[in-house]
Amino acid sequence: MNIPRRSLLKAALAPLLLPFLTSEAQASVPVSDISEIRIIQTKDPARILERVSAPGFAHSMAQSTLAFIIESYPKGNLPVWKKPLSEIDLHSRIPEICTHVVQGVLRHASIYPVDPCWIMGQMMAESFFYEFAVSSALAVGPCQFIAATARGYGLVCADEHGQPAGFARREDLEPEFEQAGAYRTQMRALRKEQSELFGSPAKLLRTLVNAQAAGKPLSAAGTYALALDRMDLLQAQYNAARDNCRLYLDENFRDRSIFSPQDVAFFEKFDQRVLYSHAINAMVKMMAENLRARGGNILAATAGYNAGLGNTDSKYGVYSSYGRIPNFAETVEYVSRILVNHHEITRRIA
Repeated sequence: MNIPRRSLLKAALAPLLLPFLTSEAQASVPVSDISEIRIIQTKDPARILERVSAPGFAHSMAQSTLAFIIESYPKGNLPVWKKPLSEIDLHSRIPEICTHVVQGVLRHASIYPVDPCWIMGQMMAESFFYEFAVSSALAVGPCQFIAATARGYGLVCADEHGQPAGFARREDLEPEFEQAGAYRTQMRALRKEQSELFGSPAKLLRTLVNAQAAGKPLSAAGTYALALDRMDLLQAQYNAARDNCRLYLDENFRDRSIFSPQDVAFFEKFDQRVLYSHAINAMVKMMAENLRARGGNILAATAGYNAGLGNTDSKYGVYSSYGRIPNFAETVEYVSRILVNHHEITRRIA
């Protein structure tokens, strides 16, 4: 057996053998030979608390994150920002973000300890640390919370903001949030009503083709056609309302800064998802809750942040307490990116 294969086998067997080794033998196996990220995170907060409480940890994490970005994006535009690195002051943003991440980890360790470097990698995948990022689903801020989730953690959101009349720009667009929600609800109802059409289109198409070939067209074909037309109309109406919501957000974010006390005062009553103190605290708390719900399984907990915790349920005996990664392309890509981000950040920490 050659050396690379032997090393690979050793790394694979090490986690299985550890429970049977003495403490002395365990000490002789370098952690790097096992894994830099333990998929099942321990619920004992001592190790994480000792690490993040060490003097200079937040600074070291910030420096390692900046080094990773600088080395990885020397040319071209940064993701989400759509600007080159030279035009973005990440040297001010990243240290501030790291400070809030550490504070959040310490604050919510009693729920479940959260790896701060994982949160940094996750935020990088979510928004690339852009405070005014707005997704196609109208998720906002560095941690990309949709309004319903954010409100669950006590955050003020733009669709139901607390600014007095006349303080927000383009108030004529505020009803678009309610309109977009109504169209989305109607689309969900139509999908449920026509579950065969929208749930298994390939199966239904085969049924229709076979019936047509046999000279016995399905009587329901006209109903399906009307349902498709109805869905197309609802989708177009939803897209238009959603685009107006994004325009409203962009107008209120334009020329404002989260580093300006006056603008921070505005965002406190308009949309707290853009402010580090609120968004990062909520993100860490949500991940702590997800880890607790999924037995410390960092992959399932992270998938739950992206796709909803309910989609990470597993009904298979021993696996039920740990959950699973759902078979959604976006979620699989999301978790994959965070794994790499975490590795690149942690390996650069002094």
